[in-house]
Amino acid sequence: MKHLALFWALACGASAASAADLAYVNAALRAWLQAIEADAPYLLVDRGAGELRLMHGRALLRRVPLVADSLGEQPPVQSSLEARLRRYRPSNPWQSLVPSPFDWEQNLVAAASAASALYFASGLLIYASPAWHRLGAIDLQIGVADLRALYSACGPGTTLVVLPVNWREGPLP
Repeated sequence: MKHLALFWALACGASAASAADLAYVNAALRAWLQAIEADAPYLLVDRGAGELRLMHGRALLRRVPLVADSLGEQPPVQSSLEARLRRYRPSNPWQSLVPSPFDWEQNLVAAASAASALYFASGLLIYASPAWHRLGAIDLQIGVADLRALYSACGPGTTLVVLPVNWREGPLP
């Protein structure tokens, strides 16, 4: 009788966890469909494939391999770009840039460096330089060339959608 009760408890716990996982996958897929329908560039993190994609609708504009994924078990499925950050030494990385009177200087100032990062409303940070990594933070590390391309392509308000590792696996038992 005790074994039957233990089996029942494990089965109920497993189905509850599966239902939560399925709800999370469904929320991520719903956010992805909304991003496709918005007809604007967006970022898609496919954790199962280990890559970040710059997309517009269904079109793939750039595929970026992830160097490191520190998003945790279930990060927010959708967020928006709040700021493009540049790391200054020793000044504040959150400081805004002051416009220059010369266009060519402004272009150099606005262009991404290897120490730049993309900061999202959910607290997620995308960067290339390991100087940005903090323990317990939700972040993604990508290559320098890819960061420079995304930094230029994504403006404030760009949507980021995170697909979980198991999003391709059909219904859970």
